[in-house]
Amino acid sequence: MKSSAAGIKSLLGLVLVLTFLIPINVFAETPFYITLKPGVYSPQSSDLEGIGTGFNGEIAFGYRFNPNIAAEFGIGYFTTEYFDINVFPLTLTLKAIIPYKRWELFGLAGGGVYIVSAYDYGDSDTDAVLGGYLGGGLHYNITPNIFLGAEGKYLWTDKAKLSQSIYGTSFDVRFRLDGIIVNGVIGLKF
Repeated sequence: MKSSAAGIKSLLGLVLVLTFLIPINVFAETPFYITLKPGVYSPQSSDLEGIGTGFNGEIAFGYRFNPNIAAEFGIGYFTTEYFDINVFPLTLTLKAIIPYKRWELFGLAGGGVYIVSAYDYGDSDTDAVLGGYLGGGLHYNITPNIFLGAEGKYLWTDKAKLSQSIYGTSFDVRFRLDGIIVNGVIGLKF
């Protein structure tokens, strides 16, 4: 008799714990969303030491599989301050989300192709490298269809190789784009 009472208490306890772990969202969810992410890129690679923080911007199209998991396809642009390096990332991100009332805390992981170009002294070159990143962020749902937030991530890439020519002398420049990216987020669910 004691074992069946203990079993019922254990089962009820488990249900209670799972109830608090399963997020209950206050808004009816639509699975698709789009975000605009203006921010900054700060190079951390020793290859780009002294280059300076530059602009970062991204547009991402997302799909929520459930309240806790989403995927985003992003198209972006970032640059450095003191050297004309322009990067156009095409990325895929997976997000693990913990919703709480109107707030959403999330971790993210992803990767993509980074198209790198440089223009210097009338000469330009382009390369494409692979990269990955990890990060996290926070969203606040203003309405059922509009949210604001912030996110940060650390980026690692393969070495980009660009050929440059200064006063008729050609040379190759190799560098990693490793760095910190911090963005504000404006999102619309549809």
